[in-house]
Amino acid sequence: MSDENKSKFFCHNASNMIKNTLMITSDSSDEELIADFKQGGDRACLEAVIKRHVGKVRAMIYHMVLNDADADDLTQDVFIRMVNAICGFREASSFSTWLYRIAMNTTVGFLRKKQRMPVATESDLTVLVDGAALPHDKVSADETDGLIAKALASLSPRLRAAISLTAIQGLEAAEAARIEGCALATMYWRIHHARRLLRKKLEGLQK
Repeated sequence: MSDENKSKFFCHNASNMIKNTLMITSDSSDEELIADFKQGGDRACLEAVIKRHVGKVRAMIYHMVLNDADADDLTQDVFIRMVNAICGFREASSFSTWLYRIAMNTTVGFLRKKQRMPVATESDLTVLVDGAALPHDKVSADETDGLIAKALASLSPRLRAAISLTAIQGLEAAEAARIEGCALATMYWRIHHARRLLRKKLEGLQK
């Protein structure tokens, strides 16, 4: 089977692959599994890679779109794109960086196309404000989550991506910069600017 036919075949079946990944235990790296897939067309290798990353990719996307249905749809879209492009992966960067770049570009494109800044609640979003005064003594936890989500939803897609990658996913700024394809200094600026805007927005919402 040619590389082109492999790509088309797996693109067509990617949604089933995500839902039905095999229970594979392997010490092989992502790059080794992908190399094995390219050489022998072993579907199990690709499914193992998807299984490793689908949870983290979905969480990353959720904190960008703040909506479960959109996060599920975009996660499937990301892995379809990954499967369709896997034969072109050349290891210029790590596989995870390559995959998360696809996820971020897909999600940012979705937000820009829809021009939608959704609102949801998520307790873990409290890590985003980095010390901003929250009204725990004045409103309920759900209301606090709502305030934080509204503040996060007000950010541009790129600023939201910077916060999601570093504050929620726990990546170093350098790795976030590689995923976003920007200079490290730019990523630091985005993180700083996003936190400043979040604090300002929260202060305004509390008044």
